[in-house]
Amino acid sequence: MESIVVIALILFMIILFKIVFKIDLKKVEPLKENKELQKLTDKFPENVQIAKEILKMLGNETVKIKEAKNTQTSLYIAATDTISIADMKENYARIQTIAHECMHSVQDRRLLLFNFIFSNINILYLLTIIVLTIIGVIQNTALQIIILTMLAIIKFAVRGFLEIDAMTKSKYTAKEYMESKNILTKEEITKIIEKYDEINKLGIPFTVVHILTSSLLGILIYAIISII
Repeated sequence: MESIVVIALILFMIILFKIVFKIDLKKVEPLKENKELQKLTDKFPENVQIAKEILKMLGNETVKIKEAKNTQTSLYIAATDTISIADMKENYARIQTIAHECMHSVQDRRLLLFNFIFSNINILYLLTIIVLTIIGVIQNTALQIIILTMLAIIKFAVRGFLEIDAMTKSKYTAKEYMESKNILTKEEITKIIEKYDEINKLGIPFTVVHILTSSLLGILIYAIISII
């Protein structure tokens, strides 16, 4: 009975947050392409070079940089102190995206490593208790749901802070970088930054809900398995 209540509450929370934060992916589509702004950002160097220059601007030149040709996802990997940049040459938002990953690299190192280690421990713990529950070793599933809830709160708090901090600051970092290059006029930079503002207004709430949903997903999976 408790597991059924937990499942219902989690589904309710996910739906509620999507409504409250007005998550509508249809609004994202028009922001993906902008030929006018793309022509402006095409004037800037290649992605790896942009990353190097932004990192220098941030006072952090020890980070390793690589370009991942077969992915659309850019990442900062704390364990190896590496920025992996997606293949996004034709994306006018690439400067802000690169600035976002560069901002991650200058965040508190202990917090970054904690997030990386904790995320892996969380996954390992979930898989372990799922197996032990299926074979009948764990009988008190309510206790495990409580533990998973506490882990989810920690994950949401830490990862949420890191992502929102980087997303908020990346726009200003991108603006500072573009101004330092003296390639575009102030009016052209303003046009790009205004579009970055639009992206962030949709992207930050989406990120909050995404992190919340991924944090609750483990509890949802375990609660379903505990019923079977």
